[in-house]
Amino acid sequence: MQDITFVCCVESGFLESQTLIMIESLRRWGGKYKDLPILAITPRAGPPLSKSFKEKLSHFNVTHLSFDAKNIYSWKAFLNKHYSLAKAEEVCDTEFICWLDSDLLFLKEPDGLFLRENEDFIACPVDTAGASTGPSDPMEPYWRKVCSIFDLHVESLPWVEACLERTGMRFYFNSGIFMYRRSTAMSARHLENTLKFFDMKVSSKITGSFFTQHILGLTVFEMGLNWTTLHHTHNYGAGAKILNQWVDPDNPVKPEDETFKNCKVLHYHNSMWNPHYPLLVEVLGRHHPSMAAWLRSKSALRNEAPIFWRLWAKILKYVRAKEEASYLRQCRVI
Repeated sequence: MQDITFVCCVESGFLESQTLIMIESLRRWGGKYKDLPILAITPRAGPPLSKSFKEKLSHFNVTHLSFDAKNIYSWKAFLNKHYSLAKAEEVCDTEFICWLDSDLLFLKEPDGLFLRENEDFIACPVDTAGASTGPSDPMEPYWRKVCSIFDLHVESLPWVEACLERTGMRFYFNSGIFMYRRSTAMSARHLENTLKFFDMKVSSKITGSFFTQHILGLTVFEMGLNWTTLHHTHNYGAGAKILNQWVDPDNPVKPEDETFKNCKVLHYHNSMWNPHYPLLVEVLGRHHPSMAAWLRSKSALRNEAPIFWRLWAKILKYVRAKEEASYLRQCRVI
């Protein structure tokens, strides 16, 4: 068993519900990974976490760390991941750090989370959303510009195969779950690179300002890390759009049966929320009956924060949206 700390991010509100069910699924179905340390981090100011949530973190032996990252781009929620991981590098002492998005469900032991002696990084090239598949791809000019920010040539990037489309794309991974060797200090560089990217004020006309996932692969490549790919069973996307396609009699799209049947980590996106929750449970019941039964004993995710904390969060969201809009007006859109 490798020496791993799992790291996730949590804030008041809906993320509490998501994070808790992710952690509980890992503790239940994680196999030999189920008792590994988990560090939940809150890296920006906001409403406090609820007392009941903190008690549940303690019940599942999860360490919580809160700090104010002094992030000038605090309106960018995805940067919480970068600041959390950089902090984890400072406080953890395990050989490996594994990031977990909160919208994951562990269905089986994630035994593919393993790095050999000569490997530094592992993640899954799930799909081409936001990627470039080559010179004719609409995203290619944007990728060229971003690569130039880091003095990289887009043609020098390795190619990986997207699991969903089964087509080649430039070096790009889904960042919902990935693991790396802590001694590489990859997350410190990842944060540095992402802030440099924001300072350059570049936005994609296709993906908008939310898109930062590509900086992960570019950082791995820039640092010369030895990488490998995580199997699709360890980051299988099942958002509401895909679930509805699977059961639509007028547009039948069957899931990749073997991959879904053998799925170990499900990336459910929005499908744990109403009105999609019953459909997720139905689909899981086909190949993962124990998980489906467990979910039936629960309910769809919801924001359980007290009303005054929700109001605080809404005010923050409004202010941050204004800051993002101001930033976007300064961006060069490619």
